[in-house]
Amino acid sequence: MIVKNGGQNLRPCLESVQGIVSQIVIADTGSTDNTVEIARDFGATIVSVPWENHYAKARNAALEPVTTDWVLVLDADEELDRESGKKIPQLLNAADVGGYLTPIRNYVATRFGRGWDRVAVSNDHPHERAKDAPAFIVHENCRFFRRHKDIYFAGRVHELVEHQIKGLGLKIQPANFFIHHFGQLLGKEVRDHKGVYYRDLLRLRVQDNPNDALGWIQLGLQEYEYFKNPEEALRCFEHALTLDPRASEPWLFTAMIHIDSLRYAEALKAVENDHREGQCAALREQVRGDALHGLGRFKDARMAYRKAAKLTPRGDAMLESKIGYTEVKMGQKQTGLARLRRAARAVPGMYAIHDLLMKACMISGRMDEAADVAEKLSEDSGSNFRLFLRAASLCAQLEQWERTEHILERGLAKFPDSRELRDVYAEVKARKPSGVRESLEAAVVPQVTAG
Repeated sequence: MIVKNGGQNLRPCLESVQGIVSQIVIADTGSTDNTVEIARDFGATIVSVPWENHYAKARNAALEPVTTDWVLVLDADEELDRESGKKIPQLLNAADVGGYLTPIRNYVATRFGRGWDRVAVSNDHPHERAKDAPAFIVHENCRFFRRHKDIYFAGRVHELVEHQIKGLGLKIQPANFFIHHFGQLLGKEVRDHKGVYYRDLLRLRVQDNPNDALGWIQLGLQEYEYFKNPEEALRCFEHALTLDPRASEPWLFTAMIHIDSLRYAEALKAVENDHREGQCAALREQVRGDALHGLGRFKDARMAYRKAAKLTPRGDAMLESKIGYTEVKMGQKQTGLARLRRAARAVPGMYAIHDLLMKACMISGRMDEAADVAEKLSEDSGSNFRLFLRAASLCAQLEQWERTEHILERGLAKFPDSRELRDVYAEVKARKPSGVRESLEAAVVPQVTAG
């Protein structure tokens, strides 16, 4: 392990390996809390390592005192799954295996998150610390490997040993155990700070090794996800593809950026270059479906969404809603609306799903239901004053003026400085239907266009 000020999490982490490991080595990079005292309680060998903004250097310093035949790597905000002690011994006798790709369950605070090229999976709640997390995202890297002088970490950040293992002619096989990771459940401020820090390190990484295609991909994704900088992200992905034309991830992430910018033809062209199968195919097919839907190819979009749904463990209400909305656009209104309603019931607080249901009701001429959904959205997800304007607009179209007035009053209570809400409310109070409809249409039509 490498640790700095990990005292809050370190004890349960080390408890999770008791009776399984025969040596604990911790490289401390400058803790000022009780990290070292906790480590000593577990008999750990502690190495003091100056932090040089280089994760691989610190990891390799922790490797030096290791005397065991195999190495398990954890971070302080992780725990080894409780069943691992029964499973790990089965992995030790394969002579041609140098390491094992270990699944890591990254618990997240949202049901419909994404990490790298994986979509979130509904949490089956096997761990008490993650019982309130709605989902987790799985990724794998080699966390269990042979102790060998030529197996060491490389990379300033997102450091790996896989290249060295393959260089020795040894195999890397899937592990039969997994690791719990709780770091994504930290507050937004902590996650934002890490996002900035990792971008700085990734910039240093590609400076250190400008021919590192993976580093450019990681930097591009950091720019896209944390800093909403699509043009810089595209530049990084394009550069990665010049270094490794066979890479698939840059094409997938490029397609996602194009979809955000409504460039659906470019998105479809990009995603067609991702030919991978396995767990990552679920996200690829969903992105393909989004591109096809944007192009008006609804039948093909539904096929892609349905394939993505089959590849997603334990179902996905967001995908179900996309399938339903696409069916409505295809003219299968009854089937599509039923699917959308099921998805909305499954995830009551999910804005995107209820938004699709509302739009589908509008397309289907079910304005009463659309108004009901819009009003509920304004109550449950009223983070934008336009949600109240949209709900009021639908009620005004139904000439439900008293209801329109109440919705606008609730909006003004939450957004008292909104000029648009004040103006529309004044016209509603004066019962000027033509003016109300005109004002509301100007305020909300761009936000409710079906698409």
